[in-house]
Amino acid sequence: MKEIRPNVSVVMTVRNVSTTIVDCLHTILNQTFDNFEIIIIDDFSTDNTGRLIQDLGDSRIKYLKNDNWLGITPSRNNGVKKAKGEIIFFTDGDCTVSKNWIEEGLNSMRNLNCVGVEGKICYVSKNYKPTFSDHVMENRHGGTFMTGNMAYKKVAIEKVGGFDERLTYLEDRDLAFRIMKHGQICFNPEMIVYHPRVIMTPRRLIKSADYVKNRVFLYKKFRRRDFMLWRILYPLHIVKILFPPLIFTSLFSKRFKSSEDFRLLPFMYIFIVFQRIKLWKECAREKVLLI
Repeated sequence: MKEIRPNVSVVMTVRNVSTTIVDCLHTILNQTFDNFEIIIIDDFSTDNTGRLIQDLGDSRIKYLKNDNWLGITPSRNNGVKKAKGEIIFFTDGDCTVSKNWIEEGLNSMRNLNCVGVEGKICYVSKNYKPTFSDHVMENRHGGTFMTGNMAYKKVAIEKVGGFDERLTYLEDRDLAFRIMKHGQICFNPEMIVYHPRVIMTPRRLIKSADYVKNRVFLYKKFRRRDFMLWRILYPLHIVKILFPPLIFTSLFSKRFKSSEDFRLLPFMYIFIVFQRIKLWKECAREKVLLI
């Protein structure tokens, strides 16, 4: 008997998401559109993520675990290679999706003749108000191309060579920039994903300073000036480095409600200093002029 190829593949890279993966998969498995498969690449989880996935016992789920930790970018590329669908949807193992998530994305593909669809990401809920320590990951109006909520024609991904494995952050935006050279990516606010609350700890904050190296790489490739004034990346950070007390202006511009909010504030200065040092080191290595 000839194998029926699913029209859609949902590709997810997960790692240690045992507290969220079951809710995530329940929302995907109960879609208004039902001709799909879910390709899960487990990037060497050390908790019981794999067991929880396999216990669901749904034949639409294809679970593969890396033999060692590879990172999110090569893992996503492996998921794309395994996918049989003509359209690939991306989300993350800590997210939940709207019931018509796939249907909305396919409608946009069909009606707007685009090669990719970007959906709305709501942090916690549509009406949630974050505080200072919230690590907000959302996309309300489009233009960020976060793989927490994206769909592409598989041929478009293959045409540009997939995700750039040199990137450890913003690899989703890099992919979108390259795909847009070959077709349109549209935004559908009814294709909705919800991201759970994440608290930004001092340790997580300082570690995130390293991500700035990827912005240097993107600037070198595309000469885009996101978050820049001329060649100054995050110009307000420069001002705060020169005048440290300005760090405390956040007390007036951000919501402070918990001990996590107040504990994080003093570490902001360390963060922006580390971030600038890493920026300049990467600029020297890549021979790019950014301040």
